[in-house]
Amino acid sequence: MKKLFALLIVLLLAACSGPALQKLPEAPIAPLSSPPAATTQPETMPVIDYSMTAETRDKLMEVFTGSTKYAVSETYVQLTPGSHHTFGIAFTNRFADKDQFLVDVKFKKAYDKGTNTIDGVTSVQVAPWLAQNDLSVTVLQPNDQSIQEVVIEATKFANGANPPKGTYVFSLNVFHKGDYIQVDQPVSGEIELNVQVV
Repeated sequence: MKKLFALLIVLLLAACSGPALQKLPEAPIAPLSSPPAATTQPETMPVIDYSMTAETRDKLMEVFTGSTKYAVSETYVQLTPGSHHTFGIAFTNRFADKDQFLVDVKFKKAYDKGTNTIDGVTSVQVAPWLAQNDLSVTVLQPNDQSIQEVVIEATKFANGANPPKGTYVFSLNVFHKGDYIQVDQPVSGEIELNVQVV
C-alpha cells in the first residue's frame, strides 16, 4: 500500500512539473436581457371622410351656373344605417348691401313606406345625424359664390336606438342676415332633403 501511495505521489509530481497547461478561451457570456415588453397600441378609430365626393360636386356644378342664385347637388339619397351622405349647396350673393349668409338644416319629419309618420322621431332624436355640420355665417361680397357641404349621417338616435327604415325629411335653407340682429331672411326658400334609410 505504501508503494502504491508513493507511485501516486510520483505521478502527480511528474504531471505538475510538465509544460504549463494551456488555458482554454472562455466563451463570451451573453448579457442578460428580458424579453421585449408587450406593447399595446391604442385602438385607433377609423377616420371617416365627410367631405363631398367628386361625383356629388360634379352634380352640383352641372346645375350651378354663373347666373344661378342657389343650387343643391341632389334632394334624395338612400343610406344604410351607419352610413352618411354629404350634399352640396352653392349660392351667389345677389345683394349689393348684404354680405352675411347662413346655411341651415333641420329635421322636419319621418315616415315609413306606407307614408305613416314614424312615432318618436323628433329633432332631438335625430340631432346626431347632423353633428358633422359647421353651420356658421359665411361672409360673401356681392356676386361672390360659396359652395358648402351638408352632412346627414344615418347614425343611432340620441337615445342610442337604431333608426327604423323609412324616409327622413330635412329642411335646408340659405339665409342672409337681415337689417336687425338675429333676423334671417330667406335666400333659397325651403329645400327638402329626403334620406331613405334602407
